[in-house]
Amino acid sequence: MREMVNLAIRRVSAFVRFGLDDLDARDGGDFNLAASIVYRFWPEEITSDSRDAAREEYRAWLVGSCLRELDLFYGLFLDKLWFAIEVGELHGSRIRSDHTFDPKFARKTNVAAKQRAVAIKLEISDYFAELNSLSLARNALTHHAGVVRSPSDCNNDARNTLIIQWLAFDMLARRGSEERVVDHAPFDTHTLPGDGPVEIGLRFTPRELIFPAGHQIKLAHSQIAELSMFYKILCDKAIAGYKSFLKEKGILQPESDEDAANPGAR
Repeated sequence: MREMVNLAIRRVSAFVRFGLDDLDARDGGDFNLAASIVYRFWPEEITSDSRDAAREEYRAWLVGSCLRELDLFYGLFLDKLWFAIEVGELHGSRIRSDHTFDPKFARKTNVAAKQRAVAIKLEISDYFAELNSLSLARNALTHHAGVVRSPSDCNNDARNTLIIQWLAFDMLARRGSEERVVDHAPFDTHTLPGDGPVEIGLRFTPRELIFPAGHQIKLAHSQIAELSMFYKILCDKAIAGYKSFLKEKGILQPESDEDAANPGAR
């Protein structure tokens, strides 16, 4: 199940680099398409403004496609996880020969709603606000060239602004009571006051982007990377919750202290 999410992340990583690296330096030629003959769908002379607009629309389309990949594959992961939970709930029970599993779950189109249902079953955090905001962003990027529509793409109380939310890692450098966020490498530890060793750590931190209705969503490479990692973390947390569920059902044996210390031994 985990590999479904990993596949989406690998695809996004490749698609972003294939599609957006050096995009501003490329002009796309004359925009003609060739088969046995050449088809011209653009004017013979393409203005610089038209090229710039096409690049921006392409960037929005590609970013939207990446978010759609993450949203789609995470939804498919949740479908399989939900089925696995349903099977686990039958452990030790007598069931009718005509028993059927929930057919409605896979038909849900909102990944945040699926996550909430799974989270309730596994007693884990649902991250509903974050996932719902990403689904709204995906909708705007996919269906409206990234321009936020009110009220359909908005999630504030007035329904006139999209607030995209996720969680990401900050790398921290600490010496004594002084702490700095490391936002580039290499990091000069001499900028930290005092003497002594420097501790390096990670902190899971909320992120937020605000786009009023009528404005276009733009995401940087670093933000797409963080979003990909966010989905991976959600997947790992769901799998950990599922393992706990299996242990409670007696299907999966609890790990001994020796097994926990040597995960590759089993």
